Amino acid sequence: MTHEDRLELARELTRRLLAAHGEQAIVAVGVHGPVAHGDRDDESGLDLAVVTAGPEVEVPDRLLRYRGTVVDLGAIWADAYLAEAGHIGPSWPLASDQYVHHLALHDPGGFFHKLRHVHQSAVDAAPRETFAAAAGYDLAQLHSWEARARAAELHGDVPGALLAVREAAVLCALVVGLATRTAYRDAAHAVRSAALAKDGPPGFADPFRRLLSPATDPASAVIALGRAVEALAAFARREGIPFEADDLEVFL
Repeated sequence: MTHEDRLELARELTRRLLAAHGEQAIVAVGVHGPVAHGDRDDESGLDLAVVTAGPEVEVPDRLLRYRGTVVDLGAIWADAYLAEAGHIGPSWPLASDQYVHHLALHDPGGFFHKLRHVHQSAVDAAPRETFAAAAGYDLAQLHSWEARARAAELHGDVPGALLAVREAAVLCALVVGLATRTAYRDAAHAVRSAALAKDGPPGFADPFRRLLSPATDPASAVIALGRAVEALAAFARREGIPFEADDLEVFL
């Protein structure tokens, strides 16, 4: 399905949603993701946000393949979407794009402009501690995945080791994104950008690029992951990013 075909599919879905629920019930409908960015060569699918007037408007979420294209229709009521846009959390580097880049198909009240404003204001106003806390959460998860990668490789579980390395690679990118306030378009863009970031943590980029290289064997990828995680942990300690504790009182 071409870029134009996906746009026409989105328009047709919008027309049917409005006919089924009424224009008073549907605040806005917009495309986000690759289609909103105009990526004509990207055939990953169609991402559609349906914004309802309230939780009583029942538009079901759908993730289905339609004529060769995966359609991801996410429905959310307006106030909840604005609340999400104003929150800076561990997934912020990946979540940000859908608050900022929408191709509006139905938006008579300018909802997507308000959504973008709420999100950008939250980012601008967020103190360093907010981003640091989110980065620390991801870094703690990253240590868990790195341990799984080592254990799997040690026991000869190559698929398990590679899966853990892939999960850890995305978490590495999230930590870098939060530490540098860098938003990404998707997970693949996140990993590529983190590998090329010039302002990333010292000692991180080289091992990270090695673990991403197709020429790197599983054992070497796990070793490279460990070194990348060590670089991120050293950076976090210097920058006061909370990911570890010396006292159990912090859990109480």
